[in-house]
Amino acid sequence: MSYNNPYMAPSELATGGYINYEPSAITVTFMDVHYSLSTGQLNGGFHHTLGIRNQQLTFMVNTEKELPGGSAAEYLSMEFQHLDLPIHFCTALMTSATMERHVYTKIEQDDTIVETIVTGGFECTAQRAGTGYHYVEKDGEFHQPGTLNILVFTNKALTDGAMTKALITITEAKTAAFQDAQVASTMNPVHVATGTATDGIILTIDTNGEILTDAGTFSLFGDTLAKAVYIGVQRALEVSKNFPN
Repeated sequence: MSYNNPYMAPSELATGGYINYEPSAITVTFMDVHYSLSTGQLNGGFHHTLGIRNQQLTFMVNTEKELPGGSAAEYLSMEFQHLDLPIHFCTALMTSATMERHVYTKIEQDDTIVETIVTGGFECTAQRAGTGYHYVEKDGEFHQPGTLNILVFTNKALTDGAMTKALITITEAKTAAFQDAQVASTMNPVHVATGTATDGIILTIDTNGEILTDAGTFSLFGDTLAKAVYIGVQRALEVSKNFPN
């Protein structure tokens, strides 16, 4: 049984950026240097970027040392090599979700544009924050990512503080989508999940755009961001439920 995904990303983003689609990865590259805030294992945190990647891990490992290269960062670096991008200007996330499950969303309000690409795999990792843990990180133990990865792009520039605030807005919107969909926590199904235990985010801004200082939901930018993430996560949950195993 096949599934026709109605939310496929275009080849070029409205906010600038070119999408390279592979069976196990989606990479977005930029003609000029952008600025990102990422939870990624490769060049996470604040980073200047020419390329970002959402990489599917297609095999099982028990420890991070079992990954090619001996670490998550080295493995992701190796996956960038064929794209001829300077690795110090790249950041990436990992997921167990196939790229066929990705969904694209674009929201525009006034002159503000926010685009998202979301991949979802929540069936084994949906979790309500604060209701227990699954493992203790020790000696390189690696938790297989069955995650919801959210890539966010905008035509605006944000201060570092506003980018950090944007992560709160993204998380609130993601949680609202999980709660409205009544996704049960896998560890304790009486609770509605707030996300998955391994969610990742890469927020990328246009440094040539108008500089904004607030990404909270009372602001136009924050509202646009929240709408794009909420709808993106809704669509990812829909596709994940309908996608054949």
